[in-house]
Amino acid sequence: MLRWPGLLLVAAALLSLLLHLGWIFNEQIYAWLTQQPYAESELKKVTQKLSDIAQADDARPAGLKGIKPVDHQLVYLHRGPVQQVPEKPVVRVAKKSPTKITASRASAVEQVVSSVVAHAASEVAKEVVEATVASSVKPVALIASALVEEELPPLKESPLVTEQTYPAAVEITYAYGIFPIRMSWQAVNGQYSLKLRGALFSKSRTFVSDGEVGQKGVIPHRFADYRDEKLINEAVFNWEDKQVTIKDGGSSKVEELKAGDQDIFSAAFQLALQGSRMKDFTFTVASGRKIYKDVPFEISGQASLRLGDKQIEAILLRGRFEDRTFDFWLAPQWHNMPVRMTLSLGSEGSFDIWANDIKINGEMVLEPQSGNPNSNSNRMMRR
Repeated sequence: MLRWPGLLLVAAALLSLLLHLGWIFNEQIYAWLTQQPYAESELKKVTQKLSDIAQADDARPAGLKGIKPVDHQLVYLHRGPVQQVPEKPVVRVAKKSPTKITASRASAVEQVVSSVVAHAASEVAKEVVEATVASSVKPVALIASALVEEELPPLKESPLVTEQTYPAAVEITYAYGIFPIRMSWQAVNGQYSLKLRGALFSKSRTFVSDGEVGQKGVIPHRFADYRDEKLINEAVFNWEDKQVTIKDGGSSKVEELKAGDQDIFSAAFQLALQGSRMKDFTFTVASGRKIYKDVPFEISGQASLRLGDKQIEAILLRGRFEDRTFDFWLAPQWHNMPVRMTLSLGSEGSFDIWANDIKINGEMVLEPQSGNPNSNSNRMMRR
């Protein structure tokens, strides 16, 4: 039996351990304590729409893919065939007794020149033609051609364009209770890589999905589930044979595959990338242990979620399969990113993860709540 000095030492060690854990996970603890889980009654009518997302190259006309808009433009406008033009256009008439042009006649010449340039370029010419006339005959402007150089401002995106370009790199830290889940998305040259990882000391859980991404959305090739860096199960997608192979431990089974089918996490990104275009939200969802056939997803409502330092409007897309549910909360303002994911998969486990900070293409768009005094220092440590 431990005596008082021994009990005090044990208590001090436990307190030190708790303080250490609190220092490590203070962001997640704070997020967990301050987040307010929604109630079904709090779901409201959807007033926002999923953003129309395009791949970077698909957002431009076919002939302009990969071409960067110029910073400045020089536009040359002319009327009629361009001929060799003197440094300053000159109006000539037959020579007779020299007389000076009157102010009214000079004004008339300016009006003729201005009307020609306005008709050709719809802009007033930078320089007004200077003419010298020496004649008593009523002058006639003999302008063969006029060349106007005009510098225009850089091209700007039309305010009517609401389409967003899907980000090539996304990093999200989710809070799963008091534990952090790091999610990373990379899309390069038509290939994507998606990874979610949670770890505590020597214990870890990692989900990996990779495949293609393009005009048809997300096309997974492989989904894998790792525990403590050891492969537990996986789903391998063979699109050529339209089959998906589930490998769970030592067992293996093959299921039918059809266009649009996803794994449990690529499904969120498929809805984010293609949601505004999809007419039917029904597709099969695969994990490394099971196939959920023809899960019907539907927009179930909209709610205001407290995430990090912001209040965010998110659209809930919910899928149901028997007693299983797949809830993906997408934020239209951030490329339809899944800011919350709630999965209830029976024996496969349940997840309810909330975004605490988000970085898109290197830009931090969601910071941890400012009430946490150590958030900045911890974020610096993670980098």
